[in-house]
Amino acid sequence: MPKCWSLSTTIRNPERNIPFLRVLSEFEGQVFDEDVQIAFFKRLIQTKEYKPEGLPQRFVEMYEDPEEFTEEELNDLLSNVHYKNKQYNDDQEKIYAFRGRTAVGNLNKMGMVVARGAIGEVAITKLGKEILSGAPNFENIFLRYCLKWQLQNPGERGYSNFNIIPFIATLHVINRVNKLWSKMGNKPVGLAKDEFSLFIPVMTDYRNIEEVVRRIIDFREAYRSRDNNERKIFLDNCFRETAISVFELQEDGEVEIVKKVNNLYDYGDSAIRYFRQTNLLYYRGSGRYIDLSPTRMVEINKLLKEYDGSTLEFSSIDDYIEYMADTSLPVLPWENQEDLTNVYLNLLSTAQELDNRINSNYKGQALHSFDISFKEFDSVGEYSSAIEQLRSIIKTLTVDLSILEERSFGNLNRYMQELDSLANRKRSITGQDPLNLEWYTCLTLMALDDAKEINPHYSVGDDNLPLFTAPGNTADIECYYEDFNTVCEVTLLRGRDQWFNEGQPVMRHFRDFEGTQVDKPNYCLFIAPLIHRDTLNTFWFSIKMGFEGHVQKIIPLTITQYNRVLQIALEKKENNGVRINSKNIKGLLDMIFDDSKNYMDSTIWAQNIDSLIEDWGNKIA
Repeated sequence: MPKCWSLSTTIRNPERNIPFLRVLSEFEGQVFDEDVQIAFFKRLIQTKEYKPEGLPQRFVEMYEDPEEFTEEELNDLLSNVHYKNKQYNDDQEKIYAFRGRTAVGNLNKMGMVVARGAIGEVAITKLGKEILSGAPNFENIFLRYCLKWQLQNPGERGYSNFNIIPFIATLHVINRVNKLWSKMGNKPVGLAKDEFSLFIPVMTDYRNIEEVVRRIIDFREAYRSRDNNERKIFLDNCFRETAISVFELQEDGEVEIVKKVNNLYDYGDSAIRYFRQTNLLYYRGSGRYIDLSPTRMVEINKLLKEYDGSTLEFSSIDDYIEYMADTSLPVLPWENQEDLTNVYLNLLSTAQELDNRINSNYKGQALHSFDISFKEFDSVGEYSSAIEQLRSIIKTLTVDLSILEERSFGNLNRYMQELDSLANRKRSITGQDPLNLEWYTCLTLMALDDAKEINPHYSVGDDNLPLFTAPGNTADIECYYEDFNTVCEVTLLRGRDQWFNEGQPVMRHFRDFEGTQVDKPNYCLFIAPLIHRDTLNTFWFSIKMGFEGHVQKIIPLTITQYNRVLQIALEKKENNGVRINSKNIKGLLDMIFDDSKNYMDSTIWAQNIDSLIEDWGNKIA
């Protein structure tokens, strides 16, 4: 019998649902019996969407290539992996079937597919097909999923003693903790991540919300009353006691206790990742707290009023699956003119506040000007359109404020360290590394010079932290300057999969961008841990001969080389008081591109880029 809930630790990064769904779609129409479960799990490995742990180095290196494993390679790989599971007496085929069921679990849970052995054939639902279409509305998908997923439900066994919609209950807890904490004379901050993992996943009944709130407040007061040396011991003891109590463990069973404590942290981390995709929750306090999004408070208050966190009744599993897969359900309680008016007013206030901050803190330096005066509208459609426009304005103003703040170089060293860490990491720790690379690269571009506009294409929450990487049909980051424009494409891929995934797409994105920006020179900055020779030679053809009739100014830099450019900018400011500007950056891009004319061999050109960066730095007075 489950003792707590978890959205998914198998697919902790929400974006990874898509490739898992794509592989499962190959089995549509087949009965999801043990044979298909085994085939699905093996296919995940064969397509390199799943990497078993403990692989010999030769297989780790093969994961760098874009081509999927051949049948012979797959069988060779599986013969070098031995999964252990006492329940199945270490029978590898039985364990493969179990892992296939586990891998599909979250796709079932989210209503993307119907893939259960007891039900019959694998079916991709309407929601799953929308996601596979390539243009899904992820905010809508995750919001409606989080509003609907409940325990108990007809599709998941073992939760008969649960009565909770976890997302709704979490909103109630955060809201009531904030109110109680404020009433006690403190600034409301949401929930610390440790508090979230300690108290939220073990909440199994909406009727216990008030009790959970009180326990969080008691924990917070006890934690803060201790000095720094005692706090970690206190926190560890609380997790230990919770694990023993919730999972009914023996106090001397240290191995199992540690495992369950780690599970609590994993469950909390996974829930935060998924819940944050709704845009109703956001990070604050440099990511240490999770709180209610201020620009969504009208929507949040409507949800808190309409829903108490209790579950719905379903007559059959088919009804539940249909409900989960319906992208129009539940009907959002604020989709009426009165509430949309309040949403509009809340966003208008946020936009005006941002505009005032920019004009008061950075007089005469505003990068954009918008008409953000109050307007009245006559219909739901007009308000919805105005709300979308205001959200876009808020994103632009937030980026503008970040640009103006980052130009102080106060955070540049930390960003460089983060980039260096990403460049040297052997594998992604959380699945968020590609997103973090876009994020930190964007922040350094903001700091570097006097851009008129920097437009990252990753989606962001109220915390101005990224939610999803840039969609596949656009450049990662667009930068607009007085005399030129740049697109920046970044990747953590190192092997031939870098060429496969980035070569043609980067040139195509850049060409589309050039087609819309014809009044100034355009450059493409490509940044990666290293530049694979196949990627380099693909770009070389475009640099020398052109792509779709036009020579392209593509500048490939390793993260180390890019960091060196940032370091030079920092040194010039600190040592000489010289501020790098866009003319300096254009000078560097021109130096590197013009040097390509001196060679027929792309590798010689690439090897000379280090020297060109140093020469460029020496010439800046």
